[in-house]
Amino acid sequence: MKLSVTPEAALRFTKMNVYLVSSWPLSKSISRVTKIWFSIRWWIAFISLLLLFLPLTNSVFVFRKDSLVMVKAACQIGASGQALLKLLICRYQSDRLQFLHQEMEVFIKNADSLEKKFLQKYIEKSGFFHVFVSVSMWAVCLAFIIEPILLSHPYPTDTAYPFVVKSESLRIALYLQQVMALFFVAAALTIDFQVATLLWFTCVKFEVLGHHFREVSSERELVACIKKHQQVLWYAKEVKNAVHYITLATIATTTIGVICGCLTLISNQPFSVKLRIANIVGNATSELFIYAWPADNLIQKSQDIGWSVYNSKWINAPISMVRMTMNVIHRSQIPVMITISGVMPSLCLHYYTSFLSTTFSYFTTLRAVYAADETEN
Repeated sequence: MKLSVTPEAALRFTKMNVYLVSSWPLSKSISRVTKIWFSIRWWIAFISLLLLFLPLTNSVFVFRKDSLVMVKAACQIGASGQALLKLLICRYQSDRLQFLHQEMEVFIKNADSLEKKFLQKYIEKSGFFHVFVSVSMWAVCLAFIIEPILLSHPYPTDTAYPFVVKSESLRIALYLQQVMALFFVAAALTIDFQVATLLWFTCVKFEVLGHHFREVSSERELVACIKKHQQVLWYAKEVKNAVHYITLATIATTTIGVICGCLTLISNQPFSVKLRIANIVGNATSELFIYAWPADNLIQKSQDIGWSVYNSKWINAPISMVRMTMNVIHRSQIPVMITISGVMPSLCLHYYTSFLSTTFSYFTTLRAVYAADETEN
């Protein structure tokens, strides 16, 4: 299904999703008050997530003899841990992300008809998927909040505090703190789309450049395109440096989430719990796909530059122009790839399928251990 919205509206939607966790950097011209409020939001989110993560970690130890509760807590640790890591990474990469996002916003604001055409193409290609998964992530958050009311559970998550909660007012305060933390978790998970937007935008830059290369008819125009190609390659390199840290955090935590979520699904749990966990597993399996899809497209578009140059008017051109053309074609044989040394050779759809296969293999192994444990008991 295609989604027809303007590039500006798509950008606003992505910004709105991550507003609570302050992961979208402010522009340099922003007021001091706005900067202070931006930092306050980040610290509130970080502290709130930490206050959820620590009791969940304690829960794994407290319920170590109750494998079902322990697995559910581990699943929730994966989500809250991922949120914390993403907040820290975005904070650490704030200067780089600020430049990358500002470049994208300026490009969209000043886009000509050709650039708008390519921007619209990618919005229609990925827009519905982005909206659907974003809504699913917020739906899981709401399900966590509503479920304790329906099932008479004390808290939305399987936390275990290192103190006895006797006061009703303290229990309500802890409940509200967890509710707030869950909203921050949902907002942090949608940082995936912030990253994906940068990858899709880099694809747009390569496509626009490819069009200009095909239209080259003189050495002067070719030199101008080569300079632009170097700029786009440098931008792509900066995007890679910003993306691979967040991708690593996603790989580590979604593996935990999928395995523990699947173990919960095959256990004896109420339907409402299984429905919520099924949504979590679905979102976890789609998280890496959010990166893999545009990253795979980026590999293709960066290599397509060579074909665009090859299809230009260079056959009867001066020898100097022919040499420059050959150099660009040669450079385009090296695609722009998101890699993590020792962990991920290349982020693409093929890697995504192998990631799912490996994750479900781990699940099968743990399922056998879990079944053996149930038999002994």
